[in-house]
Amino acid sequence: MVVEVNVRIRSALLVLVAGSLVGCATRSGVVVNPSIAKVRYQSAYVVVHGDRSSDMDANLQRELLRHGLSVTVGPETSATGDAQLIVRYADDWKWDIAMYLWSFDVMVFDAHSKVLLATGSWKNSSMHGFHSADKVVAQVVDQTFSKLVP
Repeated sequence: MVVEVNVRIRSALLVLVAGSLVGCATRSGVVVNPSIAKVRYQSAYVVVHGDRSSDMDANLQRELLRHGLSVTVGPETSATGDAQLIVRYADDWKWDIAMYLWSFDVMVFDAHSKVLLATGSWKNSSMHGFHSADKVVAQVVDQTFSKLVP
């Protein structure tokens, strides 16, 4: 009888621990348009958010530069200069004692055809952590471009 109770208690604790660990996991992923050929890109136009998310604007620009792209920036417009890519992003922040990044998505478009080439995303867990925004942006850009370019 005592052994049976101990087994049940251990099983219940194992389920609780496993459930709480799942709640602590962030999620990320990349989807690439299957109909596009992988090409080595040289330039990108980043649609910036300005005062609303200037740190995220800078993080994204830095990561694209790190991937060897020349980067131009500006508002949403049809005039993107000679850029091969248009890069848009969405960031969502929440409050819990301090602001924390809830989610980050990046969308990469062909600048000439306006076709969506790839999307990368990251989402904080329900038991959120205070993840560094620059590291999240680096992770998403790395994952996206590793599947987008040859």
